[in-house]
Amino acid sequence: MAPWPLYAEQHLNAFELVADMGVAVPLKVDRKRDNFVEAAELERAVRCLMGEEGRKAREKAAEMRDVCRKAVEKGGSSDAALQRLSEALHDGAVRPTI
Repeated sequence: MAPWPLYAEQHLNAFELVADMGVAVPLKVDRKRDNFVEAAELERAVRCLMGEEGRKAREKAAEMRDVCRKAVEKGGSSDAALQRLSEALHDGAVRPTI
């Protein structure tokens, strides 16, 4: 993945994908030119994705996919958290504000 942020929080999301998660390669965006990306920069990013850096990013993404799937399975962390929330709402321990 080569994130191309255009506005709002997309710049932060792109940074997290590259620096924190390691599932993307950076793409230099010229904010002064309406988020323009030079052809050479796009080529560089695509070549990175096709090479070793891209292989590592794909491996990391596959690892994260597996962790996320386990979390939403029956008994996983997300499933358990949603169950606890449902029980708390049902028991009146948490009152939703609308």
